[in-house]
Amino acid sequence: MAVDRLRLLADLERLTNAHGPSGTEGEVERLLLEMFAGLGDGTWQDDADSIVVHFKGQSSEGGIAVVAHKDEIAMIVKRVDADGRIRVRPVGGLHAWAIGESPVEILVGEQSLPGVLSIGSKHVSIESPAAALKEGGALTWEAMWVETKLDAATLAARGVRPGRRVVIARHRKVPWWLGDDFLCGYNLDCRAGLAMLVAAAHEMAVTPPAVDTWLIASSEEEIGGLGAVWSVGQVPASTVVALDVVPVAGEYQTQNSADPILPCKDRAGLYHAETVDHLTVLASELGFGVQTAVLTSYASDATLSKAAASAARAVLIGYPGDNTHGFEISHVDGIVNCARLLVAYLGNPQA
Repeated sequence: MAVDRLRLLADLERLTNAHGPSGTEGEVERLLLEMFAGLGDGTWQDDADSIVVHFKGQSSEGGIAVVAHKDEIAMIVKRVDADGRIRVRPVGGLHAWAIGESPVEILVGEQSLPGVLSIGSKHVSIESPAAALKEGGALTWEAMWVETKLDAATLAARGVRPGRRVVIARHRKVPWWLGDDFLCGYNLDCRAGLAMLVAAAHEMAVTPPAVDTWLIASSEEEIGGLGAVWSVGQVPASTVVALDVVPVAGEYQTQNSADPILPCKDRAGLYHAETVDHLTVLASELGFGVQTAVLTSYASDATLSKAAASAARAVLIGYPGDNTHGFEISHVDGIVNCARLLVAYLGNPQA
């Protein structure tokens, strides 16, 4: 199935470099609206801030919503101490130990302020915060702060206050390659899914899908799938297909390979068994295999939408990823083959 590999990877690189913490996703939204321009029969941003692109199908029966989320795990300012240290907490499943001391940006409107997520000097005794960590204590958000070398009054004058989002610095989001096969980065979840949405849009602009299809770049997935639950429920789709990274782990018997992962269950619900079987056949016809998995510490826009009665059936086409919610590593052909499988499914959604 035709998917422009080079365009998909170029779009992915642009998307991974963009900031989009949950609830403050404007930079990614503007980029997506540019990428979707001229594609589809209608594009809009709904009340949940999800971007929706409609493609009229050959049939209006049994519509399909395809969802990839545009937000990323990040931090939020909890308070600014008198000495100017900015105390932060996670937004979504970001763990302090997964990023450690790191350059960050505090987002204030369209501007950003540089900082360093800090723990403090290590050549210290028990009098200092890092001492307990040196003895094997757990690294928690309470032990960390963002250092800007500005005082509290200056930070306030520059718009830094509780509620501002803090993200990993842009230069650390640049994709990193391991050989020719593996792409790494902090934002592969779910920017690869967004690149797949754009790839599918280009294909459907040439060949209409079998049924009415809505491509949805959802908001606030990392804090409970809130955007998808609303947005999927606003379109007449029976099936919701999520595109997302799926963890590579021994307990799931998943591998970081060119074969997409088709989960059968996660903590939020079941995926549609007949569609999993149909996707398996489509993948074989395309010349690659699939992996199936039962996931525990995981939920997707699809199962969360189904649990909220926004759609009748849930499906997930997942690209394998090591280090999920950290510096992720994905097989490039795993991403490309997910896009190819999605396009094949939209052309032939029935077993």
